[in-house]
Amino acid sequence: FWDVHTETPLHTCKGHSHWILFLAWSHDGKRVASGCKNSQIRIWEADSGKQLCVLSGHRKWITWLSWQPMHKDGECRYLASGSKDGDIRVWDTISARILRVLSGHLQNVTCVRWGGEGLLYTASQDRTIKVWSAEDGKLCRTLQGHGHWVNTMALNTDYVIRTGAFDPAKSSVSPSGDAAALAAMALERYNQAKGSSKELLVSGSDDFT
Repeated sequence: FWDVHTETPLHTCKGHSHWILFLAWSHDGKRVASGCKNSQIRIWEADSGKQLCVLSGHRKWITWLSWQPMHKDGECRYLASGSKDGDIRVWDTISARILRVLSGHLQNVTCVRWGGEGLLYTASQDRTIKVWSAEDGKLCRTLQGHGHWVNTMALNTDYVIRTGAFDPAKSSVSPSGDAAALAAMALERYNQAKGSSKELLVSGSDDFT
């Protein structure tokens, strides 16, 4: 963890035994998830750099981490991970247990997006994008059309999901309250940003489209 103003490290977090491949801040800014090449995910407390838990279950290295949006999870408790083993796992980072395993991709999972309408979007080198229900893990649909690996995805709601209850226009004010209050603030911002339209997904592939 770095202080970008003084250009000095605040904390050095040790625990991984292989290359760290992905980092993801929780939407409340209190924790960081890290995934490495030996298939482990570790959760760190941002203020102290203390390791909170280790999440083990994937068989190959971690390719993506995505927290549930704050307006669905004011505690910022749930995390989805993708791996080269082809699976997506949904974790409870407080109890350090797996809630569900989403299987269906035939190759490496390259990208995971946790949308704001209760859906998980996952892309793979099998040239497909799968859409899952985040609540029960059921496969809703498979999007086919790319001619090569699907490398990346973005939602038109990514920005408001990432910022959650924190309104950059009021950056001098840090939102306070319990998890329910933060979730309500995040939901209000999400609805304002999305308006009456649905979430839109865009994907990019090795097929040049």
